[in-house]
Amino acid sequence: MKLRTRLSLFTILIMTLVVAGTSTATVFFLRKLLYAEARNNQKIALNNFRKVCEESLITHDDVLLFNYINSAIKTVPGLVYATFVDTDRQLIIGKTEAFSQIFPDIPQASVLEGASTVGDVNIFHLSSNESVEDIASEVTLEGVKYGVVRVGVLQSVSEANVSAQTQRIQKIVFMVSVVAFFFGLLAAVWIAAQITKPIHLLAEGAKSLGDGNLDTQIDIKRADEIGLLADEFNIMAVKLKELDQLKDDFVSSVSHELRSPLSAISGYVELLTSKPLEQIVPEKRTKAFNIIQESTTRLTQFINDILDLAKLKSGRVEIRRGPMNLKQAAEEIFGLFAPLFEKKKIQSYVYVDSNVSIVQADEEKLKQVITNLASNAIKFTPEGGAISISVDEDEQNLRVSVSDTGVGIPKEYLGMIFERFKQVPGTREKVGGPKGTGLGLAIAKGIVEAHGGKIWAESEPGKGSTFRFTLPKFASDEPVQAKIF
Repeated sequence: MKLRTRLSLFTILIMTLVVAGTSTATVFFLRKLLYAEARNNQKIALNNFRKVCEESLITHDDVLLFNYINSAIKTVPGLVYATFVDTDRQLIIGKTEAFSQIFPDIPQASVLEGASTVGDVNIFHLSSNESVEDIASEVTLEGVKYGVVRVGVLQSVSEANVSAQTQRIQKIVFMVSVVAFFFGLLAAVWIAAQITKPIHLLAEGAKSLGDGNLDTQIDIKRADEIGLLADEFNIMAVKLKELDQLKDDFVSSVSHELRSPLSAISGYVELLTSKPLEQIVPEKRTKAFNIIQESTTRLTQFINDILDLAKLKSGRVEIRRGPMNLKQAAEEIFGLFAPLFEKKKIQSYVYVDSNVSIVQADEEKLKQVITNLASNAIKFTPEGGAISISVDEDEQNLRVSVSDTGVGIPKEYLGMIFERFKQVPGTREKVGGPKGTGLGLAIAKGIVEAHGGKIWAESEPGKGSTFRFTLPKFASDEPVQAKIF
């Protein structure tokens, strides 16, 4: 059974229970209200009768009383007696056969035996299997009791009146319930369609994604949870497309990084093995060995970068903090690059105050960060340029900056250069040399953030770039797990 059908049936079931329960409760409580109203009408009739009796006593006019009793018996449905028991005159005015049957010894029977009381209403049974609802009230003038007025109404008539009114109400409630159920049925179907339609669209979108259409987007504009789900689905589709593109970039980068050096190694090994070494011109032999060595180093570096990135991503690289002198580390790393600086005629500068604080950090990992930044600066700085490293501090952090006078980075690419395999298009062509892996800055970002710091870049095309990162001065020396993304 489809979700739409199940949801419609469930909604109809709930609606049926609510309508049925409400209707039943309405009829039940209205019936009780009608009974209460009938009792109240009897009390009103009794009070009116009592007032007539009091007026009759004052005017000494029994005819007024007889006329009222006869009129009431004719006009009030179910009224079997309306009687005034005058205790002073030993007189019963309005005595009927039904009254005599119930009270044979009036006025001595001031306490009625054998009567069941419902509130202040007494129920008496006649010999004809009829029951009478009897209510009574004292007649007093100036505090002196003169007698009792009694009104008796057939219980069957009272119940018949209540039942008739109840039936009319039931018809009205039934008609209202049918109309409400009909519109509720339409609403249930409409609500089910509104809920299941976007779910159906999401299911189709998921199937489309599963079929490889990564451009799939769901057009659902709603301000509820389903709309939020659709937005998250669209975001997921975009991320899947990015991951697919990242996969393609990875395969392309790996293929290029492996193919180029392996081809060079294979070619020069073939050259060296094609004839005895002594028959090969020394210059060619030396060049071959140098290229084989450079290609091997390049392959090793690429594989190490891949392994480092994988470890950082999985959180399996421990950051072991210890005292680190950034001035000494900067001078040491720039010293290692001195031959490259000299080869490209690049001027290098180290600006570190001798009193800079000792930071608690993983020295090996941070040296890797500075090495990556310096290596990038050398790659993208043309001959005759300048590269510098500076270290300063504030109350909370040490700040490390590596600056160059290279080709620079367009503003729109500054936010993506720390992602895996992301490189600025066209930059490599401007400076020449082998293409990088696009992993160095991602690794640097993971290491810096694992130390609790931040890393970012500032650049202007044609004027150079500055890469900065911070390190907290006060950090625990407990090992932590480095992780990126």
